[in-house]
Amino acid sequence: MLIAVFLALVVWGLNFFYSSEYFKIKSIDIQDNAYYKDEDIVAMIDKIIGTNIFEVDKKGVEDTVAGKLNWVKEAELSKIFPDKVIIKLVERKPYLKIVCRDEYFLVDDEGVVLDKINEGEIDSYGHLILVRNAVSYSVNIGEKIAKKNVLSCAEVYRVFDAGLKNMVKEARIEENLSGDIVFETNDGKEIIFGDSSYAVEKIEALKQLLKEETNCNIIDLRSPENPVIK
Repeated sequence: MLIAVFLALVVWGLNFFYSSEYFKIKSIDIQDNAYYKDEDIVAMIDKIIGTNIFEVDKKGVEDTVAGKLNWVKEAELSKIFPDKVIIKLVERKPYLKIVCRDEYFLVDDEGVVLDKINEGEIDSYGHLILVRNAVSYSVNIGEKIAKKNVLSCAEVYRVFDAGLKNMVKEARIEENLSGDIVFETNDGKEIIFGDSSYAVEKIEALKQLLKEETNCNIIDLRSPENPVIK
């Protein structure tokens, strides 16, 4: 009888402690967010305020934040006992710009379309290469671009030194089977880069050719050991 009473008291005590205000979520801390404001993220998941910390659906909250916020790549929820949760974000970062039907968009390094940008804002992203012919359809925010070599344009551009970056105006993807990358310079030259293979060799060949040739209009680097100048 004494054992039964003792166990009943233990169960009652645990249940009382579990259901008390002590374990109910009172605060949400948002970390590593640059694009979104704390209050905007908290407003999406404010229903967990007052919820017992043991009952918070960790994966559900993470999926809600990452699924609804286009610039969020990952969200991780940590429970800080007794009454707090931390949401740590990994935000996507602009990697290149694309043009689609005279509209400009930011794209991250996974090909996800992040946002539309106005022409007046383009200079704010002057450090990113502009890629034309990246898509042939209307772009939707949040979708992923799958066209070959679009991301490679930015990969190659980032390897360029300051001199080449200042020289290059934009890039485009050719409508051929290989989807060749073509860079256009500020003075109208076309640099046919092909794909991103042998990028270092192609860039070194390009630098040498630019030193030696000033009157060419086209530099074809698809075969870096035998570049073609026109």
